[in-house]
Amino acid sequence: MRIIFISALLACGGALSACKKPAPEQVPLPKAEAAQAAPAVSTVTAPEQNPLNAPGNYLKTTVGQVQKAKDAKALYEEAAKQNLQGLDLNDTGGN
Repeated sequence: MRIIFISALLACGGALSACKKPAPEQVPLPKAEAAQAAPAVSTVTAPEQNPLNAPGNYLKTTVGQVQKAKDAKALYEEAAKQNLQGLDLNDTGGN
């Protein structure tokens, strides 16, 4: 009887030790070197934050973009015309 009790106790002890949660693996984190670190200072000049200068800042940033906007509008309108011609069922395309 004692032998059965001792063997059952050892079997339960072995099963409990197998259920033990493994310790998490410690992975060392790489250290950033000073030469490879990204610069923390921005090189872009920020517009003035004074609210009274807002209309002037708006004009400064948009005046040079007028011709680009006109070119983009013309390109968009040309593409729209070509797309509409592709939808014309009466045009066989010459094939």
